Amino acid sequence: MNQIFTMRSFIAALIFSASVATTAAHAQLGIQAGFVEAFQPDYLNRDITIFIDFLALEEWQEPTVESLLHDYSGDFKVGVDGLRDQMKGMKDQIISAGDKGAMGVIMGPINKWSQEKARLKQRFIDNIRSVLSDEQQQRWPQLERAMRREKELPRGLLSGESIDLRQISRECEVPPDVMLAAKETLDQYEVGLDAALLARANQMNISQDPIKESMVAQDFTRGLKELELIVATRVALRDLQERSIETIATAYGTQWGPVFRTKALSTAYPAVFRPSPMIPYFAAARELSGLSPEQLSQLNALEVEYVTFYEGWRVQLAALYRVEEPKKQTEETRRRLNQGAANAEKAPRDPYQAMHAERDAMDSKTREKIAAIVGPELALQLPGAAKIASAANRPMVAPKEGSNAPSLSPATDGPRGRNGADSKMLSRPENGRSQPQSPPAKTID
Repeated sequence: MNQIFTMRSFIAALIFSASVATTAAHAQLGIQAGFVEAFQPDYLNRDITIFIDFLALEEWQEPTVESLLHDYSGDFKVGVDGLRDQMKGMKDQIISAGDKGAMGVIMGPINKWSQEKARLKQRFIDNIRSVLSDEQQQRWPQLERAMRREKELPRGLLSGESIDLRQISRECEVPPDVMLAAKETLDQYEVGLDAALLARANQMNISQDPIKESMVAQDFTRGLKELELIVATRVALRDLQERSIETIATAYGTQWGPVFRTKALSTAYPAVFRPSPMIPYFAAARELSGLSPEQLSQLNALEVEYVTFYEGWRVQLAALYRVEEPKKQTEETRRRLNQGAANAEKAPRDPYQAMHAERDAMDSKTREKIAAIVGPELALQLPGAAKIASAANRPMVAPKEGSNAPSLSPATDGPRGRNGADSKMLSRPENGRSQPQSPPAKTID
């Protein structure tokens, strides 16, 4: 992962140092143009275990495959080091090409190396297959599927795009007999997953050259079209994952199905399917000493009401993620294309703000109800009560001279009042997108 970011930083620094005007749209296109992949080997030394397991290599074959893999890694390093040195020496040439021509200059050596990189990969495959038996040759498709899961699955950008449901099953410790009973469903998932990964990989490869050409020509219309084609394959993969969560959960039965579903959804949408901080708040309220049976009954009823709200809210937020995240993948390029139009969006918006505000309001209202149930004295023992009380005792802050802002009473109205930041601190998680499954490519040691 560190090497991936190093390569990105290297390319970005190279372009920036040459005074090339890189916009957010260029960056969005550049992610899909194959720049990062050019610096990533197709096979790593650690992949030897995959070759051994899926090809059932004989003991005498293992050193041969290890040697071939070592040779491939060495050839790749020589090539990529040469590309890096070549690009470092291109600064003057890039500057003289100007903003519009600089990208074309940079593309030249990258494209040439990409062709050599593909040749190294094919030579390595040919050398490996030359030492395999007929029976091992028949296992080659299984190896390719395993390699796709290893290399392609982590490249997701949408929530749920990069999850591995078999791995989640293992993390849930689903019993072997339960998984065996669900074998047909799991096999169908693996076949569908491989097809979706292959479709995404093929589209990303097909779109690389058109995207590079669109960046050179600053043709954002063409670049946007290619991005949309890639995003469509991402959405298809994400949707397959979500359908598979339900089919596998059903196949696991009433005992293990809910456990699997909860883990899978929280992995796919970590910013959505997380436990509410209000649940431990309810627990803390019930632990207060001196509560009557009637008060405990009221707290339990209020918790049921809140959980019903929160479950529905999470479902709605996940649905919003499904709509908004694909848009985000083309947002900057689309904005650059529409720049100057009367209805053009001027700045990125937070599509989730309204829903977070709704949840914050419900949390605040629920805490008030809890305080009313336990009474004012016990309410002072609730989590965060001391901080809120301390804020309430602070003197009122007068607005600066000439400011139109009203005076704020920290006890009631302002950003530190009962509806402000301190009241939210117990319930509002950090806003952010969920991470592949996914972030992006994890194919570097």
